[in-house]
Amino acid sequence: MVKEIVTFVGEINARRGYKFVASPAPEVCTSCKLYQACMSRLKAGRAYEVIDVKDMEHYCPLYEDKVRVVKVVETTVEALVKPQSAVEGAIVTMDDEDCDRKCPLESLCMPEWATKGKKSKIKIEKVLEDVSEMAVCGKKVRKVTARIAESA
Repeated sequence: MVKEIVTFVGEINARRGYKFVASPAPEVCTSCKLYQACMSRLKAGRAYEVIDVKDMEHYCPLYEDKVRVVKVVETTVEALVKPQSAVEGAIVTMDDEDCDRKCPLESLCMPEWATKGKKSKIKIEKVLEDVSEMAVCGKKVRKVTARIAESA
């Protein structure tokens, strides 16, 4: 069973299908009267997708703008892994390395949700395809969908 969570997102992002990774709550959030109904329900570092948008809106001191009430579910992300790690059900650590080459795979190789300097772990749900021919660096990589497991 998929757990639906009611929370808030910025008005500009309040649309079905919008995906985001929850960040740790900044101090301005923890002292907000809406904190319990907002960020306290999300796990920092996990990916979520908006599945429903409500008409209710509130002012947010963090955004300094309006936020909308939404329903979200935890979702998958796309990533690149080494071929030997591309096994459904496997929990793998994302490589944490910089690449200064312009590459069409950059957003998958160094995704926004992977915490720089920390070892982000993912649980592979599905192996999608071999995208090695697109890697400017010459690495052998497989594209997968996965759930963010943790950052250490």
